Amino acid sequence: AEAHAARAKILTEYGRIDEASDEIDIALRLDPESYEVNRSAGKLRYRQRRLPDAVRHYEKAMELLDTDIHATGMLVSCYIAIGDESAAHRAAQIAVERAEKAIALDQNDASALAGGAYSLAVLGETERAKTWMNRAALIDPENVNARYNFVCALAAHLHDTEGALQMLASLLPLMSASFVKYAMVDPDLDTLREDPRFQALVAAAEAQLSRG
Repeated sequence: AEAHAARAKILTEYGRIDEASDEIDIALRLDPESYEVNRSAGKLRYRQRRLPDAVRHYEKAMELLDTDIHATGMLVSCYIAIGDESAAHRAAQIAVERAEKAIALDQNDASALAGGAYSLAVLGETERAKTWMNRAALIDPENVNARYNFVCALAAHLHDTEGALQMLASLLPLMSASFVKYAMVDPDLDTLREDPRFQALVAAAEAQLSRG
């Protein structure tokens, strides 16, 4: 099952989404209780904006691994996107608690800080969210995934369009083609999509990628 999930991830990187979906279906049939399979399925369904399916798989992943922060944070985003604020807050609280445990073990865990910051923003703990974001940026300034989490938090929950666009401008040149395509459908960035500056940034990133 995990091999099919891994193949789905590779196919997604190459933009072969339908084939990736077929691989995920096989993986789920083989082992519907696998953490890795459900996490991969959630990520693919999120990218396809099949959000109820993504919710189901991320809920399962969160249940299967009680130290998981990534899938739990993604679940928060899914619930926000489908308008279930209560469920989003429940998942966000779990994500923060897990991030706190990870940080207690390693104060330099930038991924835990970044993932927790997003959920803190959802919970309305703005200053704490910004503190965690700043700490993560100082610890690991080259962490593209962490910085993308910051963009999502700024755009969707901290209502800082300027900050989100500035960070995205510095981040897009570092993102893979698959990552750029992911950003183009990510519900967390929906508040930016009509902004001409966002559209120009994405167009420039696509042009750079097309030139190799």
